[in-house]
Order: sequence, then C-alpha cells, then structure tokens
Amino acid sequence: MKKWLKIALSILFTFGVIVLLVSANQSNNSKILQEPRIDLEVQNGVPLITEAELLRVLKTNRLYRDGIPKSELDIYAIENFLDSLNEIQSADVFLALGNQWTIKVKTKLPVARIVMNRGEDFYIDSREKLMRLSPYSKPKILAFTGMETVFQNQFDLDRIINNDSLKTIFKLDEIYRISSYVCNDAFYDAQIVQVHYDSEDGFILIPRVGEHKIIFGSADSEEQVKQKFEKLTTFYEDVIPYEGWNKYKSINLKYENQIVAKKK
Repeated sequence: MKKWLKIALSILFTFGVIVLLVSANQSNNSKILQEPRIDLEVQNGVPLITEAELLRVLKTNRLYRDGIPKSELDIYAIENFLDSLNEIQSADVFLALGNQWTIKVKTKLPVARIVMNRGEDFYIDSREKLMRLSPYSKPKILAFTGMETVFQNQFDLDRIINNDSLKTIFKLDEIYRISSYVCNDAFYDAQIVQVHYDSEDGFILIPRVGEHKIIFGSADSEEQVKQKFEKLTTFYEDVIPYEGWNKYKSINLKYENQIVAKKK
C-alpha cells in the first residue's frame, strides 16, 4: 500500500511541476516586449545606419511593432532580415526571460566608392565585398573615377556583386588594394582625395596638397602597392621640403626602383 502511495504522490508531484512550467511559459510568452536594446557596432566611425533607422525598418517590414507579445516575435526571421540588409555585416537577436530583448549588429565598412557616369555608383567594403550605396548615410571615402573605360557596356552591378571572378576583370581587386592601403595610413588617408583610372597610365592619385598628379599605374599585388607608396613617401620626405609642393606637375611611380618626376 505504501509503495502505491509513493508512486501516486510522485505522479502528482511530476504533474504539478509540469502544470507550473506550462503556466509559467504561457505567462512568459504573453508578456508585452519592451523596445529592443540595440547594440550597434560601427567600424572606424562610419555609421551606415542608426538605431532609430534600424528599428524603423523592422517596423516597416512588419517584423516588430509596439506592444508585440513575446510569443509573436520571430527572432530568426529578424536575424535573417538584418543579415540581408546592404549596410549590415552581421546580426544577432537575443531574448531574455522577462520582457527585454537585444539586437546586436555590426555594420559594414566601405573603403572605396566607384563613381559611374553611366550606371549606379557602388562601394567596396573592408572585406573586398561589393555593396550598394546606402539611403541612410553617405560616408566620405576615397572615390574612384574613370572606370567606364574598363566596364564599357558590360556594367551590371547585380552580376558583379554575385560573381567574385569578375572583380579581377574589372580591376576591382586593384581598387581594393589601393583604397585599403590609403584607409590604413593616416597621412595618405588625409592626402589622397580621389583616384582616377586612365587606360594609358592606369590609376592616377589626386592629392589634397600640391598641384601634381601621382601616376600610380597598376596595383597587381599588396606588395607592389606597398612599394609604390613607400617610393612616394621617400619623394615627399626627401624632395618636397626643398622643392616645394607646387613645383612638380607629375610624380610617376610606375617604374620599378625609380621615381620619374616632371616639373612644371
């Protein structure tokens, strides 16, 4: 008799625990969520989207609304949506036990803007990925012009974004190497304001200070880019202090182990 009583009590206890858990879960799911805490990681101080804009776009796409019950919030759909946004590199969404939840977002970092006279401008980001311009922000970054001579009539941004092999054909890998070096060097980040592509001379750097143009040529490897900028640094340090910023009309870095500078 005692054995059966123990079994019955054990069953009742287990059933009671299950009822309490189900009731607690239902109560938790019915909670009205607060606005999310948005943890926005912006790279190098380049804000492509703000917390307010992020929340607004979630509401516009009906993934969140004021007063939404916890049970109706689909964190996986929100994560997938945020990951698909042009401005966002990664996104994670976390739910807490109460009525709080968090969105953690890292934005992309554009390092070059390709300016197209015909067609749509676009960015190259710090991971060498192509991205469209953002409607939320227009960061001041290194601009590349003259690329129509490379693209000609073959320009199709959707096709290029989804095909890495086209980056080499359209010299986008060379653009990335130049812009990446410039962005990571404090002096050249301030000094180089534009890069123009010419079918004869290759890439031509336009400086902020000085009336000269810098004929850079190709950027076939990171080592080549580094060597050319080191030659330019040598010229700036050893020649410009004596000759002045406005005495030269061009500085040619195309030739290995030498600098060809032309005076006005």
